[in-house]
Amino acid sequence: MNLEQPIPLTFPVSFPDIPSHLFMLKISRTAVSKYLGPPMMTDTVEGLGDADFWGFEYPCGLKVVFEFLHASDLGRVVADSPELQHVLRHIPVPSEFCEPIAHPQLQSEINILLSVYPDRKQEIGQLRAFQVWRQGTDGNPFTIGDPTSERDAACWVRHFESLGHHQHYWYTKVSGT
Repeated sequence: MNLEQPIPLTFPVSFPDIPSHLFMLKISRTAVSKYLGPPMMTDTVEGLGDADFWGFEYPCGLKVVFEFLHASDLGRVVADSPELQHVLRHIPVPSEFCEPIAHPQLQSEINILLSVYPDRKQEIGQLRAFQVWRQGTDGNPFTIGDPTSERDAACWVRHFESLGHHQHYWYTKVSGT
């Protein structure tokens, strides 16, 4: 589900290439153009050959880059933060083509991220610190999804409110985080 229209990023993209990827895309680079448009850049990846790149920033601030090596029928998705569900909700590629990074590998990548960028400790520590809520017309509040980052929670609220439903949406910090 594409929540908001992205703007193209200017290459080179200025965020760390860690985690190494969040998703593998099981779709060819020629077929992915149907979802992403023509490649924004083609460059040589040392030791791996030529690759096509796309990069987008969403109004919520999420930055996502797609990389497809010419010698492979798989692509990878890298983002400026390891917010798996947030990224998946934004990218225009159907979820059945997206294979997320395994949890142990993701945790290892997060640990590397924290060692390389200790200034991001608070941000990374709050990836599951906020809960989105909905209050229906009957007045009862219900949680939506799992706890997530503040950026993702705000993005969800903005999206749901844009739909014009009668429900009220908000997010809160999860107690104990």
